[in-house]
Amino acid sequence: MKKKSNYRYTLRLAIDKSIYDDDKKNDMIDFIKNAHINDVAFLLNQEELSDSHITLEKAKELVTDIDEIAQPLKKMGVTISLNPWTTMNHSDRGLGIRPELDIKPMVNYQGIKSTSMACPGYHGWMEYVSDIYAVYAGIKPHELWIEDDFRHYKNAPFELSCFCDDHMKKYNAIAGTDLSREEFVGQMLNGGENKYRDAYLEVARDEILKAAHMIEQKVHQVSPETTLGLMSSWPEIHAMENRDWHALLDTLSGETTPAVSRPHLPAYNEVSPLKYARDFEKYTVATRALVGDKHKIYPELENFLYSQYAKSTRFSQFQLETTSSVRADGLLMNLFSMMGIGIDKTYQYDKMLDQSKKFADYLYENGISLEDRDGIIVPMTQKVAKYKVTDGTLHSLMASQTQWLELLSVFGFATKPVNYTGQQIQNETVALTGNFLNTLSDSQITDLIQNNYVLLDGDAVIVLDSRKLLKLINADSIEVTQPRTGHQVYEQFDNATLAGVTKSRISMQTHIGAYVNIHYLTDMTADSNAYNRYGEKLGPATVANDNFYIMPLTEHAKYEWEAEYIDYRERDLKERVNVAHLVDMYNCKAIFNDRKILISNWSLDDVDGINFKLEKNITKLSITYRVGSEVKNQIVNVTKQDDIYHADFPVPGLAVVLVECLE
Repeated sequence: MKKKSNYRYTLRLAIDKSIYDDDKKNDMIDFIKNAHINDVAFLLNQEELSDSHITLEKAKELVTDIDEIAQPLKKMGVTISLNPWTTMNHSDRGLGIRPELDIKPMVNYQGIKSTSMACPGYHGWMEYVSDIYAVYAGIKPHELWIEDDFRHYKNAPFELSCFCDDHMKKYNAIAGTDLSREEFVGQMLNGGENKYRDAYLEVARDEILKAAHMIEQKVHQVSPETTLGLMSSWPEIHAMENRDWHALLDTLSGETTPAVSRPHLPAYNEVSPLKYARDFEKYTVATRALVGDKHKIYPELENFLYSQYAKSTRFSQFQLETTSSVRADGLLMNLFSMMGIGIDKTYQYDKMLDQSKKFADYLYENGISLEDRDGIIVPMTQKVAKYKVTDGTLHSLMASQTQWLELLSVFGFATKPVNYTGQQIQNETVALTGNFLNTLSDSQITDLIQNNYVLLDGDAVIVLDSRKLLKLINADSIEVTQPRTGHQVYEQFDNATLAGVTKSRISMQTHIGAYVNIHYLTDMTADSNAYNRYGEKLGPATVANDNFYIMPLTEHAKYEWEAEYIDYRERDLKERVNVAHLVDMYNCKAIFNDRKILISNWSLDDVDGINFKLEKNITKLSITYRVGSEVKNQIVNVTKQDDIYHADFPVPGLAVVLVECLE
């Protein structure tokens, strides 16, 4: 479905009035004109200039200054938004809590008391933060953002909160216990679902919703036309506080102003685009899936430390254009220093933004929404932390559900992430991680596996074993062996030629988790087998049939599935899984919807042609792409061989193209 509006550019901007002059004013106006900025979100009380929790009088002074600075922008038709940088506070930075403010400090899971971060359950803080947001609403901002410090998990080393005395009373009352903080946390982080963790998660969710409700009420009493925006961090972190994304965004919505969301783009500094390709799925795509399509999203382009030594302009441009992968409504950009100096013209970001504007508008208008995607369904749930099996450490409570999504997307498969709320999924191809599977009932697991073609990892097989459901994969027992134990060292594809290589191998020793040796009830032809250092076969590795594809390896705590990013896994999957995908286009992703394909190249290497498998009758491709600041289109003939379509059209590194398949 076509969008009727344009892709929005929002510039986050810090201005220190004490050094603001006519030159800075003119630089700001020129940049906003040249870069096609639609909205400016002025930062308040931010980073190096932050004074922690400020008084309401200081807040009035700050917004009065911003309102004055913003007047020439309003005359240009630019909307003015506000981004207060503090709700609870991100971390301790040497400042305390003012004694005149009724704010209690939070306490972390180890009993360490913060010097400046607010206890999220204390009513005094809820009154304070909602009152100060009402002050910010006084200048009628277009959007008023709630920072991503609005959460219980704080920057390291503080991490999870709050376990102050008042919170401990709440948790113990719900759990029916009388435990010390240390005892309670120990039980909460021990094993899987338990009443201690349930008590923490219930309180964490409810008090965030209560604070959000108070902010919404007071803001919209002052300025009903202001939209509230929610900034967020990693989905795994928010799962640890039992975030209910839909309820929270609905709570922040006014009668005519649905709240908006700012997902995290996971590269504050420039990283390898290959790493960014995986992290984008893990954080940005997963957040968009959990948020849903009811609320607009404006992902965060953050260039922390704010120079081209931190991130190149080309990489920033790639981040901008690949937000089309989630069909973002625009971008929230933090490009310049947060110390209030204004615009740095030497970075020439205005030229980059001008180059991409028409193309970003085109991709937004004609792109593919998450809900309209075709492909392998990858379900996930916001309730994952409740059921996560932990080893007594805090970090083991973090539960990724995107391992398959990352791998399959980078291999060029059509994927469709889905927020699972118990809906029926039938006659689909579904990729199931262990962390997700563990949130389901036995009957739900049975229905998913029996009514779909499923991809299972080693963690998922371990869940089946724990539930006594191994019969669903024609097995009766498993043995789990950790890597680097002198046991398995590689899996070998004994009877296949993959990427032109016979007896190809993938490491089972490094950058991968444990090997799950599955004992099948009847002989199963294995695509690959596990071997030790001496070439002795230890058991089946990859097994696939008409019902499932099993990759019996678990996630490594540090390296996740890094060993699996190799041709041989990709080729084996593409031989076994009958879903639309790209062919011989390394590190290119494809989003499919009927006859439309959004292709993006997440590497520095150019790809010399477009190759894909799609069960449609196709004679030509209509390809839309960017050259400089212009949107170009070309009609290209296709050839077909062995069910693979080919078009002679190069896709440069860090490029995005939109393809329409014509009959």
